[in-house]
Amino acid sequence: MIPLLSCDSMRKEVTAVKKRLLALLLTFVVILSSVAPVMAVQSITVEPVSAVEYEISPHTEMARVYWRTYHGNLQWRLWSITNARWMNDWTDANLL
Repeated sequence: MIPLLSCDSMRKEVTAVKKRLLALLLTFVVILSSVAPVMAVQSITVEPVSAVEYEISPHTEMARVYWRTYHGNLQWRLWSITNARWMNDWTDANLL
């Protein structure tokens, strides 16, 4: 048979259990607070970027062809849309 405890002894036992739980909780908080910053620092690592990983590539130049008839000859000329200038002189279009 289980012995019955008086109210005073039950209160003392409950108080003791509460103190143990509080001590355990505080221990976990202290441990986690000391480990968490170390884990955070270790997870943030910056690796140097080398020039080999990234290549610089030139952009494609955009051009437009203009046509004209000059003294009965069909001619063409290229206008650079990228640089806003003519790329060549008027050239005869030898279509035949």
